[in-house]
Amino acid sequence: MPNYFLENPDLLTTFDRVVRWDEIVPLTEGRDADVADTVSTWREVLSVAGEYIGTEVAKRARQVDEIGVIRDNGKVSLSAPLQENIKGLAELGLIGLSFPKEHGGSGLPFTVTAFVIEMLARACASTMIQNGIAYTAPAAMIFRDGTDEQKSHYLPALARGDISGAVAMTEPEAGSDVGNLSTTATLRDGCWFIDGRKQFISAGNGDFVIVLARTTQGSKGLEGLSLFVADRWTEERENYKVERAEHKFTIRGSPTCSLVFEGTRAMPLGEIGQGWRGITRFMNESRIGVGIQGLGIAQAALVAAQDYAARRVQMDKPIREHPMIAEMLLEMETTVAGLRALIVEAAALQDAVMHGADESTGWRLRELTPLVKWYGSEEAVHTCRRALQIFGGYGVVTEYDVERHMRDALITPIYEGTSQIQSLMAVRDLMRSLLRKPQSLLSGGPSATLAGAKFDGDAGRDFAAARSSLLWTLRGLTGGLARKGGVGLLRGGRQPSDEELQPFMLNAERITETLAHIHVARALGEQAKRVPERAPLFARAARRAKLVAQRNAKEISAGDGGVFERIADWERDRTSRKSRQ
Repeated sequence: MPNYFLENPDLLTTFDRVVRWDEIVPLTEGRDADVADTVSTWREVLSVAGEYIGTEVAKRARQVDEIGVIRDNGKVSLSAPLQENIKGLAELGLIGLSFPKEHGGSGLPFTVTAFVIEMLARACASTMIQNGIAYTAPAAMIFRDGTDEQKSHYLPALARGDISGAVAMTEPEAGSDVGNLSTTATLRDGCWFIDGRKQFISAGNGDFVIVLARTTQGSKGLEGLSLFVADRWTEERENYKVERAEHKFTIRGSPTCSLVFEGTRAMPLGEIGQGWRGITRFMNESRIGVGIQGLGIAQAALVAAQDYAARRVQMDKPIREHPMIAEMLLEMETTVAGLRALIVEAAALQDAVMHGADESTGWRLRELTPLVKWYGSEEAVHTCRRALQIFGGYGVVTEYDVERHMRDALITPIYEGTSQIQSLMAVRDLMRSLLRKPQSLLSGGPSATLAGAKFDGDAGRDFAAARSSLLWTLRGLTGGLARKGGVGLLRGGRQPSDEELQPFMLNAERITETLAHIHVARALGEQAKRVPERAPLFARAARRAKLVAQRNAKEISAGDGGVFERIADWERDRTSRKSRQ
């Protein structure tokens, strides 16, 4: 089995020649730190991680998938091979890489830990989820908002892998609609008690859970929400119940639980009433994590397809020498390298924001986050689908891991905010920028990052054409908005109504797809300026961005295809049925 770091040429090039370590090292190690020495140490950490993940975690991945979650007399637990994976990660100090040093961790920047997350996802997506959701995510939330007592109690134990946690937000009737959340927390005799149900909670069978609950009676929407920490056991009794673990065909080794809270004793995490702020940071970080998960799975599918296509002979030559297969492999390679380029950029921005960067850096991260999640999910699925096709009939046989990669990839467009939710987020921010500065459509567009990007040659012209197609689309949609609501709407006189925004919302995913491909091309183009060998990757990504942008522009300009008429019919039918009740 390979070392997943040292034997991945693109990963090595990214670490050695792409990441701007001179900007990242001072953030965690101080301005006087020796950059070369620090980076050498981090490289060695990743080499050790790559060896363990590539040899031990990867060899147990099929077992983790086949065994799934252990359900024994109502008790939910991890399988033995997944427990062994976590134990090994803990012994090597790889669980606490991003934890602060004063609380038992290594204090490494997110840019470094992102490499480990990718390698874990490549080896075993279930192990990656367990490592991230059961340890890293709750630790980050407790470090940000917890009391000194909470930090000292939970963080060192999490870093050692002695305990595990989870984050419980989703409810049966409040999935993407967090404002409909009904779980409550009530203060009685100086203690907080939680009542309600949570569903689809990754790693929910652990030792504690961070719960989002409503603390202001009668509050609606995102107001009156708070975060709490609840231990699984208090004074020898079960404090909340793990009702069940779902039976899934994807990430089968990772427990996805339903939790029941009935008078559950809990401690506030952060200020009462500020839960939405804390959970938003968790979700944004998790969305980048899912993008990295998609990258790892896509990398696994790419390597499997490359190896198989080199060995499989049809018509007297390896199938990779047939033009259609060769094109599929190049598309997969471009997707993986492009997603990695986008993630490295987002990870560096995340590090900067965590260490007090200015507002403009925060806005750049906000712009990229839904695109990392969307592209890392949707394109991971496409990459695995191509790998499956290259394997042909063998692709659906469980003897080959490619079918597991396909199944595991299918969760990424769904959890931590569906691809459609990511699209709405991206387009809403785009709309805010457009309404603030509609004149930007006459220049480079509302994204300062895209507007300032310039590249030479044919690839540069393809990139410019992709950006122009996006601007043409946005001009058309904005013109329609002005015709409906008047030019004054574009001057900030009022916010557009839901009806006026319908064309934007209908086409949100098309716009997001275009944005994501253009940003991927831009990220690879910026890398090619420093690493000339990446020029072919940039050229392919820029060409693809142009074709995607042009296709989506045509589809958007073709109209709604009767969608709004059908929605109106459904609304009339719903209103009629209500009036008859």
